[in-house]
Amino acid sequence: MIVVGAFEPFGGRRRNRSHEAAQFLDGANIAGHPVAVVKLPTVFAELKSAVASLFEHDPTVVLLVGEAGSARKLQIERMAVNVAHARLGDNAGARPIDEEVEHGGEAARKVGFDPRPIANAALAAGVPCEVSSHAGTFCCNAALYHALGLAAGRPNAPPVAFVHVPARWPWARNQRAARGLSAIAAALVKCAPR
Repeated sequence: MIVVGAFEPFGGRRRNRSHEAAQFLDGANIAGHPVAVVKLPTVFAELKSAVASLFEHDPTVVLLVGEAGSARKLQIERMAVNVAHARLGDNAGARPIDEEVEHGGEAARKVGFDPRPIANAALAAGVPCEVSSHAGTFCCNAALYHALGLAAGRPNAPPVAFVHVPARWPWARNQRAARGLSAIAAALVKCAPR
């Protein structure tokens, strides 16, 4: 199973493009694997348990999706950093400044695959995509940091990826972004342990 975790709206917005795009994949079959989409809370304190629940499905791939106001293309994140630093409060009002995502955790956690071929899969599907250095310091980063830590402790750990969807860029209609996410998920299946 491919499990997609996509975020709820935050910052006073009524929509989150990541969840809207991911919804097009819910119930689909990608590379022989059914897809389940789960809505993630934009709340630092709830993220670790929410991300842990994704692994209860014994996934082949875990694909996390968030939106970024500055993104102009899909962005595949290379790593997560152990920093929670928010320019605005999360949906519970928490606004950590220079805190750790996990107290005493590694400074950074890197995805377990080369992100360039994964980005190329989206490009081949006609969707602009690039590799980004890291997932920022808000809830997206925290979700990826937790997911990479949880995956590392599992036998036959599934590939864990994070993709940012442009929040406002005109080309990024939900169906087109979903086409890119589908291509990314299919490429990630090839990285999964057999």
